[in-house]
Amino acid sequence: MQTVHRGPGYGLRRPLARYVEPVALAACLGLAAFLRLGWPGVNSFGYDEARVSLLALQMARQGQFARVGIPSSAGVPNFPAAIWLMALPYALSTDPLVATLFVGLLSALAVLGAWWLARRAWGPWAALAAAALLATSPFAVLYSRAIWGQDLLGPLAVLWAIAGVLAVAADNPWALGLHVFLAGFTPQVHYAGFTLAPATLWLLLRYRLWRRWPAILGGAALAAIAAAPFLYTLWQGADGLRTAFQQLARQPVQVDLKALRQLAQMGAGANWEWLPLGPSWQWPQGWRWLLTAARLAAGALILLGLARLLLWLVRDLKGGRRDWGGALTALVPAWALSSLIVFTRHSTPVYQQYHLAVLPALFLAAGALAERRSSRPLRTAALGIALAVALVQAFPLVQSLNVVAERLAPGGLGTPLQWPARAARSLMDGRPVMVYTVGADPAFNGDAAGFDVLLWGYPHRVIDGRSALIIPAHPAHLLAVFPDLPVLDEAQACGLVRDETLFPRRQGEPPFPALLVGGSEPQGFQTITPVRLANGATLVGWRLQTLADGRLRLSTWWQLAGPVIPGDYHQFNHLRVQLDGEPLAVQDVLTSSQAWQEGDNLITWADFDSPPAGSPFWLDVGMYTWPDLKRVPILGATGDPVAPIRLGPVTGNTPSGPLHLP
Repeated sequence: MQTVHRGPGYGLRRPLARYVEPVALAACLGLAAFLRLGWPGVNSFGYDEARVSLLALQMARQGQFARVGIPSSAGVPNFPAAIWLMALPYALSTDPLVATLFVGLLSALAVLGAWWLARRAWGPWAALAAAALLATSPFAVLYSRAIWGQDLLGPLAVLWAIAGVLAVAADNPWALGLHVFLAGFTPQVHYAGFTLAPATLWLLLRYRLWRRWPAILGGAALAAIAAAPFLYTLWQGADGLRTAFQQLARQPVQVDLKALRQLAQMGAGANWEWLPLGPSWQWPQGWRWLLTAARLAAGALILLGLARLLLWLVRDLKGGRRDWGGALTALVPAWALSSLIVFTRHSTPVYQQYHLAVLPALFLAAGALAERRSSRPLRTAALGIALAVALVQAFPLVQSLNVVAERLAPGGLGTPLQWPARAARSLMDGRPVMVYTVGADPAFNGDAAGFDVLLWGYPHRVIDGRSALIIPAHPAHLLAVFPDLPVLDEAQACGLVRDETLFPRRQGEPPFPALLVGGSEPQGFQTITPVRLANGATLVGWRLQTLADGRLRLSTWWQLAGPVIPGDYHQFNHLRVQLDGEPLAVQDVLTSSQAWQEGDNLITWADFDSPPAGSPFWLDVGMYTWPDLKRVPILGATGDPVAPIRLGPVTGNTPSGPLHLP
């Protein structure tokens, strides 16, 4: 009698079942895509996302190869691999929403990859259970909706697992090389990718894969080549890299169970609400009960699945099954526990997102309970519980995304991408956009980097709105990230505002104010004989006013007649009640000189506590370079060229009114 081969899908025997599996898979993948790609623009776009995006744009559009990544929570910079990967969507579009959807799409494909792994190894019931849990895992969903290096760990880990199982089951050297490469490359995307290394080492030892040393060497060599630019920069000591790693090496080591607690919470889907909704969020009583039950059920599935896999693994230690089922059974327990190996003993902070690379393994372990060799009642119960958990998790996720799209939840998700993107698009009418932020260096300020991305390719400048107002020679838009930035008051006081628009954000958040400023000269200043500095700035006027809180504000008007000499210029402002000796007060301010252009008018200001009433005082001003602290000389000076420009004397008559200018 001829033996009929039964494939891995033999568990679905009846004709109707042929259609059940593809429909169920489509529903599972559709839900995964809906949760990851739905609500476009309702995602974080803070410093990390904006900085990665800006570096990726510079790489994709300007050819500036990234050798160092953004800072990590460990206090050292990341490798640049996340920037390289994000350069792919930015090569297609400069819109950060496209890059965000790119990350979400990869995460949805990871669900398909996990299903395929389990399907080949353990059958359709196990595959659907694992895919459903991964599709609706709150942490897997929320960490797939932003331009974060951590958000790429899950998809890379699934690809790494497929390559590893294929290397064993099909004895494929190319797959082995890819597996080893990804084990070395994923930490270059984010350091938490090191959690894949113990599982790779286990797989190599378990199946004696060192015999395939050319494939291992090739994969390792490619990973080393990818790491070479960063390591060369580290060796050179550029940007303080070596010092940062030396400081990290001196951190005390601690051993605790924090990683275990975090991994358990992520697998069970517990305490995820603080990510989008803040720590004070509370679900209604009925939903709390349902979520608690779902978390207990998910945790039980994972624990029982891991126990079963470990039992199978122990029974097969001598046999070493090299088929799909044997390879995945050997890999998943080591994969699931590898982050505990890496982070139980640690010298850096440990955060939940550090476990994203092992999260798919937990759900694959849960799916193993529905493996084809299990009894039908066990398979039915495991799959039914997994689907119930998935449905219970999906509804609160939908609700949370609806909430963060509409209003601010204290301590939750910051302003979603869609709101600053809408403001930036609305102002692209041919006039330049002057963006005023709190800090203007995109290497350190998220708003500065973010608007550099949103306005990429459009005439714009980013300026520190706490101390500088730059007025172009032609009309321009002034966009402030906060309505209480002092630059808005200064623009009004100078009589330059033609129109004002408020771009809304979510309920509970202040709007983005935008002013249309004219190209005319500022008003309300006491003019002086122009004093020209060597950097291209010429002081032409000043103004004093008493603020509502009783402090004194000095505003100075500079014309950038040019030639403007590039540099980082700060302005010093000294208040004196005596002409010699130390000043009574000193206020140094940023001038946002990186945004200067010839023909601009520059207004700077500094606030002082009011000097003693009834006595005259003077104000000394000037500029200096940073960080070498060298004063910018006065051109054509008859005396000391680096002496300050002295304004005054000034006599105040009343603390609540304007001060008298002689």
